[in-house]
Amino acid sequence: MYFANPWGLLGLISLPIIAAIHLFQRRFPPLLVAGAHLWGAATRVQTAGRRRDRLPITTTLLLELLAGLIFSLALAQPRFGELGSVSHLVVVLDDSASMSAQPTGEPSFRKVAIARLAERVEEMERDTRVTLIRSGLHPTLLGTRAGTWEDALTALSDWQPSATQHDFQPAWDEAARIVGTKGQFLFLTDLIPEDTTALPLGLDIISVGRRLPNVAISTARWTFDSEAGEGQLFLRLTNHSRDVAKTSLSAASGEQSILKQTVDIPAQGSLPLEVTVPGGLGVLTVKIGVPGDGLSVDNTVTLIEPKVRTVTVAVSLPEDSAALRLTSRVLQAATDVQLGPTDEADLIISPTSSLPELATDQWWLGIGPLNDSAVIRTQAKDLIGPYLIEKQHPLMDGIVLGGVVWGGVQPTDLDLRPLVSAGRIPLLGQLAGLTSTAFVMNIDLARSNIGESPDWPILITNLLERRRDELPGLRRWNYRLNELVRFQAEPVANDAEHHELTLRLPSGDERPLIRDRNDLVEVTRLDETGVYEVRDGERIVGEFAVSFFDEVESSLATLAPGERQAQVTSAATRLSIDDPYSWLMALAILVLIGAILMDWYVLRPRGMRRP
Repeated sequence: MYFANPWGLLGLISLPIIAAIHLFQRRFPPLLVAGAHLWGAATRVQTAGRRRDRLPITTTLLLELLAGLIFSLALAQPRFGELGSVSHLVVVLDDSASMSAQPTGEPSFRKVAIARLAERVEEMERDTRVTLIRSGLHPTLLGTRAGTWEDALTALSDWQPSATQHDFQPAWDEAARIVGTKGQFLFLTDLIPEDTTALPLGLDIISVGRRLPNVAISTARWTFDSEAGEGQLFLRLTNHSRDVAKTSLSAASGEQSILKQTVDIPAQGSLPLEVTVPGGLGVLTVKIGVPGDGLSVDNTVTLIEPKVRTVTVAVSLPEDSAALRLTSRVLQAATDVQLGPTDEADLIISPTSSLPELATDQWWLGIGPLNDSAVIRTQAKDLIGPYLIEKQHPLMDGIVLGGVVWGGVQPTDLDLRPLVSAGRIPLLGQLAGLTSTAFVMNIDLARSNIGESPDWPILITNLLERRRDELPGLRRWNYRLNELVRFQAEPVANDAEHHELTLRLPSGDERPLIRDRNDLVEVTRLDETGVYEVRDGERIVGEFAVSFFDEVESSLATLAPGERQAQVTSAATRLSIDDPYSWLMALAILVLIGAILMDWYVLRPRGMRRP
């Protein structure tokens, strides 16, 4: 036995103090003096020599000693062995999609893992506490921490592994932090990691995987041609088994069947398919069916029909100029681009000599020469490189400027962030200090060959696509699990009713979305497959679909059962629980109060007692 509160032992010292007080009261009893007379000299004569008085065993002494003992023990909080603690089992669950695989006519790996966990709990002490941690990009707690086994079973009923390939180390680190340096914890998976040197100490591993055949939709893409009014569906089916897979393929939009056929996929191979689909379908569901297929999460894909996002361009370049001719040629070949007036344009292309008044949501490209004076144009320089290109900027994607003569370069004092430069001379840059986006080309296209190189259409196309991405609304409509979704929200007018953006998940749950000061919204943690809705209040402002694509998780050919004991064997983790003596403490307090009352009853004068 030990005491949880050592300071409570000081209460035990009160017991001999109480006895000493009683002995003192016996040797020196109170002396009664008549109050009606003057105080006289009252003395007490003691017998000469030393005399040892025996401590009287009285009722009041016993009651006071009992009260002191109960108070001391209550304060000291006695403990007997490890009665105040229970075993604590911390379990890391492999949340990879392959844990949902199921052999034909047998339970899934998930159910087998739960059964193995139940066996481990039965081997441990009664009232063992269990903490469940789901692996993933961000490890999460499943259920309650240090809950009972019944609580853990309830949480495990909602566990549906569906994550793509990820690192288990963050989940192991979280479990190790809970159990400490001397505890053990368990990892339930379908394949024991090959690199055992990276495993933390105290980690037991149980693998419940088995080699299974599987066919998956490894790629699904839907494009839409606004001019033809129809779309193209591209699929790739992959066979992760050693035998040819006879696969049934179907695609439907609601009750409307779009595609239904049977295809043979070669062993350990893939089969690409491209199908033309009509426009206006909205949502398309693609499914495959294979007898004896091991995994179902990669057999279904939901796609949202791409929306047309048209960019309106206003061109005000001089007539019969090389700049107008080269720019018009690229715009005519671009898709989903229309010409419009300046006040309605998303992108304005004009000479650099004058910067137009731009709205916050308008872009501008100014094409030189910077100064149209004949004298200054004559003094301008023609450069042949080398050029310094800012490759990190998306406008420069694919730009190489090999063999390009950059003609008509003039000195400038504009505040530019260079994207293309030669020495200290900016050739293409973004104007700083504006609320809108503006680019300046320090060039005379009549003296340059860039218009005849591939860099010119690439530059203008990058500008159009970059502007298209900044239009309000979703940029894309089909994503992979845990892919980042970024879009520009519609600006809120000062006098308009403002609602917070929310994201409705396929499960029906909702969570808020945060827009920055530029109305840019980023959506993360997309760990459910299906259709997501972006809502502004009760209004749906966009929909996108998330599907499962992961070659590693779809391949079940390397899975195998097994066990691995911890590198260092140590005692199971002990977890302190709530004080089991709480009811005893309440009873002790009642007895203490009773003892005090009895002591008062014994010591009170006899005249105050009832006859």
